[in-house]
Amino acid sequence: MDYIIIFFFTLLITCSFLGYGIIATNYINKDILGVNVGYIGLIGLLTCTIISYATIYFFKHGFIHNIILHIIGLGAFYYFFSKKKINFNISFSFLIFLILFIGLLIIRNHDDFDYYHLSYSLGLTENKLILGLGNLGNRYNKHSSIFFLNSIIYLPIIKHYLFHSTGWITLFFVNLILLEQILKNSKTKLDIEFYLSLFIFLFINFKFFRIGGYGTDISGQIIILSIIPLIFNLYKFEKIEQINKRNLSIIILLITYASTIKSFLILNFLYLIPLLFFTKIKKIKSIILIKVYSLSLVAIILLMSINISYSGCAIYPVKFTCLENKLEWSLTKKHVENQYNWYQQWSKAGAGISYRIKDPKEYIKKFNWVPNWYERYFTYKFKETLLGILFLSSLILVLFRNSKNKKINLNNNVKRSVIISFIVTLILFFEWFYHHPALRYGGYYLLVSLIFLPLSVFLTKRNTNFDKKYNIIISLIVVSYFLFNLKNYNRVNEEMKIVKNHDFPYFYSPKQEFETVMIGNNIKMYKPKNPQASCWVIKTPCKHHTDHVIGKKIGPYITILRKN
Repeated sequence: MDYIIIFFFTLLITCSFLGYGIIATNYINKDILGVNVGYIGLIGLLTCTIISYATIYFFKHGFIHNIILHIIGLGAFYYFFSKKKINFNISFSFLIFLILFIGLLIIRNHDDFDYYHLSYSLGLTENKLILGLGNLGNRYNKHSSIFFLNSIIYLPIIKHYLFHSTGWITLFFVNLILLEQILKNSKTKLDIEFYLSLFIFLFINFKFFRIGGYGTDISGQIIILSIIPLIFNLYKFEKIEQINKRNLSIIILLITYASTIKSFLILNFLYLIPLLFFTKIKKIKSIILIKVYSLSLVAIILLMSINISYSGCAIYPVKFTCLENKLEWSLTKKHVENQYNWYQQWSKAGAGISYRIKDPKEYIKKFNWVPNWYERYFTYKFKETLLGILFLSSLILVLFRNSKNKKINLNNNVKRSVIISFIVTLILFFEWFYHHPALRYGGYYLLVSLIFLPLSVFLTKRNTNFDKKYNIIISLIVVSYFLFNLKNYNRVNEEMKIVKNHDFPYFYSPKQEFETVMIGNNIKMYKPKNPQASCWVIKTPCKHHTDHVIGKKIGPYITILRKN
């Protein structure tokens, strides 16, 4: 019965997100309704993020709010589906839904889940916006739109037990996108977009099978990977007036959504900068998409507004965006700078669970950190991922060898697209490597793109026909799903051994005793009676130590201020 509950609610929520994606695309660019339904679903996640950001200023995201929200989404989905206004193969989509379903069944979440992800998300279901929550601790400054999406899937019966499902739903939509890009070449020569999609599809399903470990880092990278083929295709135009506005719309919206998940992903707008070099002032109208830009701008403004509400900084932890001395609850720029340096220290392997570098400020300067990073990070996590990518690359090179056919030359438009895509990716890679060289902070999609794009070009020149490799392609898809299910089956068994008092198929979420703490002006907070325990599902806001803060009412909002 519990399996049916999880399946049913996830299906309803997924269809609701699709409904909001349809509403948004029907308004901003109806041409998108004809593309793969996976893109519409991801745009639906962006739309619901915007709604969640906006409504939290006025309402908590309790059962009533969320039921109304999803009734609207499901109604939109049913209406447009019944009118056949979307490109939706229901049988195929449902099959992929079933194949990936085991990924939803988890016992153990990642380490940060009980530390702050669960408490942060539950806080949005129990309270409307609280100002200055960042003063309680750094956990409330680590913003991600995933927490706000979690809060709107808090529903009767299932409650908080699908708070990991946004990662799974993202994976589902991306699978639909990539599978169509792989299989649509049934009557054509295999091109660069095909190989990129195939490489990315196999990498994602093999590497990111453990949904419980996604945190706030992986979903955004998966989304960027899903639009890499679109970004490449964007620059194949003959004239700027012929640019594919539908693809451009999708790229803008999905980079925007990824940016709400992790703010550093906003740098991917750099992929669009080269468009300006092909556009004269009098032709600028050819790439103007007012409604798309407006929706993207609204999302970014709301994102910054939420950040300011929590920490007093528009972009955390960028100190010059902080409104110190202008907002009572704002963090100090000194504190934010220290946190920024800490993130660099951690991502550059200067800190871990059992060690700290003695002089962190000197360590993170220039390339002082490289030798230690190589020893502690590259030789373990980075090397493991790199070897996996190289193995996958070698496998595809062998399976798609085709020495008999005459090799083809790429036309100038395709060459231009390859060069632009590769150079921008290389720039982003150097930025990543210099500032935050941990794979979870954007390294996965950049490393994959830098390796798979040249390989896709090489394979395309072999001029291979889809029909000749059809059996291989289908076999690779089947094997990838078999491994996805096998690895998840083994994972569940391992989690059962590690977590003894589990409630499978629901994730581990122990009930704990807690006590109420008054922090002034009749404002309550809560803390576990066991000082060693995490907050888990304790009433919110939850914090072990509150001696450093005081409560205050500013207008209709509870505000947490740091004591002088």
